[in-house]
Formats: sequence, C-alpha cells, structure tokens
Amino acid sequence: MTAYAQNGSSQGCVADLHTGSNQCGSPLDSYLLESTNKLNEITELVTRGKTVDLDSHHWMLAQVDFIIEAVGDDSLELNEEVRSNLLQLLLAVANLNEHIRHQAFLAR
Repeated sequence: MTAYAQNGSSQGCVADLHTGSNQCGSPLDSYLLESTNKLNEITELVTRGKTVDLDSHHWMLAQVDFIIEAVGDDSLELNEEVRSNLLQLLLAVANLNEHIRHQAFLAR
C-alpha cells in the first residue's frame, strides 16, 4: 500500500506500510504527520480566499483513497489511536473539500 505525495508520486519513507523496518519511524505516524501538515497548508490557502490548485486537490483525493484502503486492510494491525487519527484526517479532507466546493459555488 502506498501513500501519495502532492504530485501523485510515492512519499519516501511512508510508501510501504507492510514493511516492518523503516528508517523514518512508524510509516503511519510519518504519513499522518506529513499529510496533516500538507492539509493544514491547503486549509490556510483556502482560509485566505485563494484557489486550490489541481495538484493539491488531486493530492487530497489520493489521501481519501489511501485512508480507506488502510482502514479496510485486514493485514494491517492498526491500534485504536492510529485508526482514529486516520479517520480524523479523512474527515478533515472531506470538510476542506466541501468548503472548497462551497467557495466555488459562491464564486459563480
């Protein structure tokens, strides 16, 4: 299973969640931190009234796919905290996406 960067390419140390050894620490913890930071950057742009570029929007949608795949993967043993953090990130992406859609509707 692979996490996707803003441009759709695999992110270095979080690329394979099924490998046990990772120099960057827990793959999901790294993924959650990096994704949350990226989502916060996009949210800040939206808050300032800026338009989200296509790459950022594709990145957001790729995170949704990844989170759904991770939560549904029975071979991954996710503790409750990680599962909760993944679902919080999913909700944050969904809320931001809805905010972007609302802004686009008002701009018409």
